[in-house]
Amino acid sequence: MAAIRTLYLVNHSHTDIGFTDYQDLCFRQHQEFIDQALDLIEATQSYPAEAQYRWTCEVTGMTEKWFQRASPARIERFQHWNRLGIIDVAGMQYNHTPMQTIEQMIRSLYPIQRLRDGYDLAISTAMQCDVNGISWLYADLLPQVGVELVTMAVNPLRGNVPKPLPGAFWWEGLAGNKVLAWNGFHYLWGRSIAKLGDWRFVDESLPPIIAGLEASDDYPFDFLYAQSTHPIRVDNGPPDRRMPDFVRDWNAQGRSPRLVFTTPAALNRMLRDDYAGLLPTRRGDWLDWWSDGVASSAYETGVSRGTHEHLAMAELIGSWLTSEGLPIWSAERAAHAYEQATLYDEHTWGAFASVAAPNSLWTKAQWSRKANYGYTASAEALDLLSQGARALASTVADQDTEGMFNLGDLEPRAAYPAPRADSLLVINTLPWPRPVHVTEPEQRGRAAPAGVLECFFPRDVPWGGDRPGTPMRVVSGEVPGFGYAFLPLSAQPPGGDLAVSTNTIENAHYRVRLNPETGAIAEWFDKTLSHDFAATYQDWGIGQYIYERVDSPEDRQALFWGDFSMDDFGYGRTDTPWQRWTASTVTVGEPAIEHGRATIAVTIAAPGIRGARCVYALESGAKSLAIDWLLDKEHQTGIEAVFIAFPFNLGAPRFRADVNGVPFSPNKDQLPNTVRDWYPIGRWVNVSDGERGVTMVPLDAPLVHLGGITTGKWAKELELDGPTIMSWALHNHWMVNFQASQGGEIPQRYRLTTHAGACEDATAARFGAEQATPPVVLRDYLRTGPETGRFLDLPGDAPALVTAKPAEDGDGIIVRVQNLTERELTVPLSFPGPAPVSAVMTSPVEVNESELRVA
Repeated sequence: MAAIRTLYLVNHSHTDIGFTDYQDLCFRQHQEFIDQALDLIEATQSYPAEAQYRWTCEVTGMTEKWFQRASPARIERFQHWNRLGIIDVAGMQYNHTPMQTIEQMIRSLYPIQRLRDGYDLAISTAMQCDVNGISWLYADLLPQVGVELVTMAVNPLRGNVPKPLPGAFWWEGLAGNKVLAWNGFHYLWGRSIAKLGDWRFVDESLPPIIAGLEASDDYPFDFLYAQSTHPIRVDNGPPDRRMPDFVRDWNAQGRSPRLVFTTPAALNRMLRDDYAGLLPTRRGDWLDWWSDGVASSAYETGVSRGTHEHLAMAELIGSWLTSEGLPIWSAERAAHAYEQATLYDEHTWGAFASVAAPNSLWTKAQWSRKANYGYTASAEALDLLSQGARALASTVADQDTEGMFNLGDLEPRAAYPAPRADSLLVINTLPWPRPVHVTEPEQRGRAAPAGVLECFFPRDVPWGGDRPGTPMRVVSGEVPGFGYAFLPLSAQPPGGDLAVSTNTIENAHYRVRLNPETGAIAEWFDKTLSHDFAATYQDWGIGQYIYERVDSPEDRQALFWGDFSMDDFGYGRTDTPWQRWTASTVTVGEPAIEHGRATIAVTIAAPGIRGARCVYALESGAKSLAIDWLLDKEHQTGIEAVFIAFPFNLGAPRFRADVNGVPFSPNKDQLPNTVRDWYPIGRWVNVSDGERGVTMVPLDAPLVHLGGITTGKWAKELELDGPTIMSWALHNHWMVNFQASQGGEIPQRYRLTTHAGACEDATAARFGAEQATPPVVLRDYLRTGPETGRFLDLPGDAPALVTAKPAEDGDGIIVRVQNLTERELTVPLSFPGPAPVSAVMTSPVEVNESELRVA
């Protein structure tokens, strides 16, 4: 409890990439805001010091674009006021979601170093606004790049905020680094809630807030730090020209608390100087309630998840080529691809009218642009991967005869001569050796699209004219880690362990039997563990489709009662009238063995879809179960959701998951009031009872409910109904921003494996990486070099994930090593090819630090 003497105001524009305007216009507007802020700063220099205008650039994504286009004179103005602490730059690239990979998180900090090096800017803080969280990994990353404070301004609509609010604490990361965190009011608090700047309302709005904080035992500060945006353009708004006069006049009248314009950098200094030793330390992920919005565009979200993997694969191959003295990698193109991916993953999904007016030009244009970010990133990633893979192939092989686009005047075999190659070139971009079963791509004679390898292009697309048919052939073998192998086309999968019978498929590890009435798995028997992992939850079995509706005249208010006059902008409803259905008709097909796989297909008719097909598959010799749904979704603007059920026959469940890039336990590893009703998954999620368990990899759909369906609980602590994972495949629960409906064919693919004992993070991470990262397959290459080769060698049992990328400055490669244990770990690296002449430890943003020993 303390009397609040000073109210520090931070004026900024909240950055939505869209929402209020078409995305490209928002980029232009934010650059104009910086010019307007510089004008206002200079226009108020004669004011008392506390009323002299200050401006904070919320994100580096907009700020860097301003510098790229500004004249030397404008840049000099900015630098002058930045040196004086009048205009501040916060260090996050955009307002992010948990869709990001670790590499995206790291790359999102690169603009900090570019702005420091290129323009001599001081950047010591970071801001996240609107979003309900930030990845725990940033607690480690930010201090490593010289960012000392992160301020959060959570929008609690359909979410929540850690308490006490407002407040400060030391946020400790998994690696033990700490960043100072300010958990602040909503970014529009200053203008829209306290009504600062408006003499009509401020005397009624501000005093109760101040009195409440002064009476609180949880608020020890004699100041309040608050953000303020434009009074009407609260998002993507310009500098507030009325505020300097208001601050000047308020203080001249002797009012309390005193108002002072400030910046995040000034808050950082004040907290460190006056409160550093008094603040508590907290550990855990600031897990974002708003992470659920990505399921409103399930197809594009699945594309984005694949793009993340393709970019990492392309970077690994680019690093290999760089080490061989073949620097074909384009850092500029990679940066563009990553930014496009990040702009899809960024928190703004579309127009504020997306649900109120889903068919308006306003909504359709913004969604088109948003989706385009994802599609552009995908195309760029595939092209980078294609160019790199072909360049690598050229170092060990010659390409076979090129085809001729057949206009119909040639015989197919004349246009496309019979290939001479008797093997497939397969590249493994993961660090450990892996057995593979790969499909021979169609013969295309190097036909378009040149930017996509044949192995990623759909079969039976008639580009190139009349071509000879390419019989489906599957090749099996082992490819070394971070390496390649030529696998003979004659090396067909053995398949001797595969068996089928009525409703049943088997391989060496599993017997899977379907319930013919539901199409779900009735038995999933692990032959090694002698245990049936199949169970039911609410009579739903593994792999079953569940459709959910809410039949209420309150529409989306039946989910969350929105009321901006309340502290949390409303409250989550716990009385929502949920309705759920399964398939109305189910047809289980005949099981089959073909190309080294045992499969059984199920087709259904059900609410919410025109139809759907699910294929259950076991691969010869693989301890992995594939469940692949293809939903033909109907558009539905009323409240809906689709779940795929995964109930398991286990004892008391313990859940573990890849969340925001790190192994994570619900409740234990998250801050208070962060989301527990759903979880955004990276590559894998695991449930075990200590004796045995299951790891599931959702390739397309990142959202899961743990223990059963948990929407509508608004839980402070996750309470488990049982050992069930519910994949929240798609929904449209939001009232703004996200899509009102989605339709068409939407794949939902899952990979599962079982294990003895409790979850081992490294084992789960390895399974997740293998399922999410496809091998690269090239056909029609005539080998001229070694049959196998490796780029980078490390111990096969190292409990770590290792990735590589070409250095941004073109001088060498960057190797990133993620420790998947809670103990100190040493991972020796060796290069079978050209050896490095030197090695240094770098910061996440590639600033050289200490030298490393090279043997």
